[in-house]
Amino acid sequence: MAFNVKKHDKVLQRTLDSIDADTFDSVKALENEVAELVAQGLPIDLVRPQIIAAFNKNSQTVRSVAQPLSDISNDWINQSKYPVSVEDGTTANTLIQTSSDNLSKTFQSMDEDVVSTVVLATVAGLAIAEIVDQARARISGIQMDTKDPSIRSMQRKLRKMQLTPGVPAEELSKLAADIKRKLPGSVNTAASLAVLMRTVADSVVGSFDGAFAKARATRLGIEKFTYSGSIIESSRPFCMEMLGEELTIDEIQSIWSSRSWAGKEPGDAFVVRGGYNCRHYWMPNE
Repeated sequence: MAFNVKKHDKVLQRTLDSIDADTFDSVKALENEVAELVAQGLPIDLVRPQIIAAFNKNSQTVRSVAQPLSDISNDWINQSKYPVSVEDGTTANTLIQTSSDNLSKTFQSMDEDVVSTVVLATVAGLAIAEIVDQARARISGIQMDTKDPSIRSMQRKLRKMQLTPGVPAEELSKLAADIKRKLPGSVNTAASLAVLMRTVADSVVGSFDGAFAKARATRLGIEKFTYSGSIIESSRPFCMEMLGEELTIDEIQSIWSSRSWAGKEPGDAFVVRGGYNCRHYWMPNE
């Protein structure tokens, strides 16, 4: 049975969309909770522990969003000539747990950053409403809540574009810049929790995909792999060059280790593949 690359690509995209959407909901819930805390105008020594607690509560919710990763492992199994095994379930569950930990810890990691944002805005003498906006921006970035209907419309459009495969990066950047120009001039939307979590969600999906495929292939004694996936506008030269190549694990590691390119990340070649935001994978040749 030939492996259906297009089908697997769709499974990957659907899984990413699900995790990204659920994570975004948690980010927005946190934003509103923190905004309500800051709006009370309490001294920072009182509001700080409440912000930390809000992060902790919502980070636990984020732990559950990794469950759709099982759709990826199921697709590898369903498209394989080898039957499912107990080891497959154990591997998938272990990797899902690792992914959950990664998402939760990343979410929690920005709690002190948000506290610092509130402290600095307070020390600068900003009005309560402005401090609230600063906190919202640090959490949700350009997707921060606003009463301006035109901005909200643009934000919805951006979310839709982000969840649509193949949208040119320039279009996304242009719309994001347009939104930023319309937001209050004092807010800093860079390096927000929302952007960080979207990046981590993408990484979690790719890492799970590569790690499960490699673990199962190794257990089954499969020796050769083909670099697979779709080419899009942002595909890296390494990925375009390697696409369709059939190699052993040693050959993959040797080629991957000997080259450098923009966006390359350290780690296992099967897991990090082309690097940041890469959607390709090494398909076991059964």
